Amino acid sequence: MDSLAWASLHDVVRREFGFSHDEDFAAAETLNMILQGFSRGRDEVLRDLRKLVKDSRVLVVGAGPSCVKVSGLASLYDVVIAADGALRCCRHVGVEPHAVVTDLDGVSLNDLLSFSGFIVVHAHGDNVERVRLWTPLLKEKRVLGTSQVLYTTSNISFSGGFTDGDRAVYLALANDAIEVGLVGFDFEGLVSRYSKPHLENEVPATPVKSRKLYWCRVLIDLMRLSWGCKITHVA
Repeated sequence: MDSLAWASLHDVVRREFGFSHDEDFAAAETLNMILQGFSRGRDEVLRDLRKLVKDSRVLVVGAGPSCVKVSGLASLYDVVIAADGALRCCRHVGVEPHAVVTDLDGVSLNDLLSFSGFIVVHAHGDNVERVRLWTPLLKEKRVLGTSQVLYTTSNISFSGGFTDGDRAVYLALANDAIEVGLVGFDFEGLVSRYSKPHLENEVPATPVKSRKLYWCRVLIDLMRLSWGCKITHVA
């Protein structure tokens, strides 16, 4: 699937949830301007990320209740990518991911400030304030900005996927991973406490959250078909 196909899918998702394309575009513009002053440019970060992921077996960790199983799986893979709050889950069980894909609502600023791997910050209409306040503080880190609108710029990249989980899978595939394992991708039932920093326990998924998880599953299935890469739920 090319960028135009993904952009069309994003339009479908936006209509379902009532999201605004203009607000997504404004968020992309904000992130683009912030990244202009970063010590490492987009091309450098992409080159280093691709060098890490290319021809590697990648474990993508979602923030679902089963994410704690990463402790027994990480050593079987070359690269570990955490989806948003899964960074906290990984650290809780003693695993430090190589990269985190985040729209900044499942992690704290301190989580990111203490992280030395690749940080993929995604801009959309609902997180402009955190993009504006948090991202400049990551100036010395390896940050890649992404958006879900087609935005021509040298500072951010268009990303397929909708949730942090399927965007993390997209990141692995777009950088030529040879295999992707999935852990912590629980599409039904409970939402883990790692999904949001304020949660202390698992909670039932709201209707909106359930629908987002549905789209996560659908888009991963589409990637499995379109890339022909082995994508396996390993726990």
